[in-house]
Amino acid sequence: MTNESKPTDDQPTSKGRQGARWGQERRLEFIDYRLRWDGQINRSSLTEFFGISVPQASLDITEYTKLAESNLEYDTRARVYRATDSFKAVFPSSAVERYLEDLLRVAVQSEVPYGSFLNWQSPVAAVPKLGRRLNADIVGEILRAIREKEYVEVFYQSMNDPEGGERRLSPHALVHDGNRWHVRAYCHKRKDFRDFSLTRIKHCKYGGQDRDRADEDYAWHTIVDVVLIPHPGLTPSQRNLIEADFLMENGEMHVKCRQALLVYLLFQLNLNDDQADQRPEVIQLALKNKNEIKALFQY
Repeated sequence: MTNESKPTDDQPTSKGRQGARWGQERRLEFIDYRLRWDGQINRSSLTEFFGISVPQASLDITEYTKLAESNLEYDTRARVYRATDSFKAVFPSSAVERYLEDLLRVAVQSEVPYGSFLNWQSPVAAVPKLGRRLNADIVGEILRAIREKEYVEVFYQSMNDPEGGERRLSPHALVHDGNRWHVRAYCHKRKDFRDFSLTRIKHCKYGGQDRDRADEDYAWHTIVDVVLIPHPGLTPSQRNLIEADFLMENGEMHVKCRQALLVYLLFQLNLNDDQADQRPEVIQLALKNKNEIKALFQY
């Protein structure tokens, strides 16, 4: 057998899962994840997922034991390693947020290979999201302009100008508002930094070289401390519930947010002016530093 045909420790065999990373640290993350969320692991879990040999799987488990000896114990009857009652996750990838994100991705779009470590999966349902058209060529052109410090010529439509018109933009970042994607860019027409929905850019082409304008976007670089409290219209018991939900300390929580993104954050929290007439049970939260935030609000 030549060196080219023999799989190494960091290469998958023909049985390996396509798209996985093959370094040992990745496999140690996998062990940690499966112990945390499946409660057990054995060598075949590693050999089937990564396409490695049984001896290599044994070495990986031994290496994990060195990292966290009290996290697992061998069940001789079932021939599996089980998580102990004192288990403490070693890797951030075992966090509950990551696990639930993995479940959601599989539930929403199971055909896309996200490369998660999921094994057994709880039944999951998700509220359907309305799809928005994204043009890969336009996104690619925007990314190139960000990378190369260029400006682009676009045809842009908005609710204020549904017929649309030509714009010259110097983009420096992408923004996701929790629902859709925007590009943060200097608008040469308005002489200001604004967000432009990627789905409303109908045409985009290279315009020319520009200077790096990112440092000039004051609202982008300004980090605001948003102080949230339970809505004062709630009963004391309801306020206690909200404090527990959000792990508040002394009845408040602090959220760091770019000034440029405040509009999206307040909308998600039911805290913009258009949502103010809803019942306290619906709004649930309030801004403790409302005057400060409103003074910075970017429309």
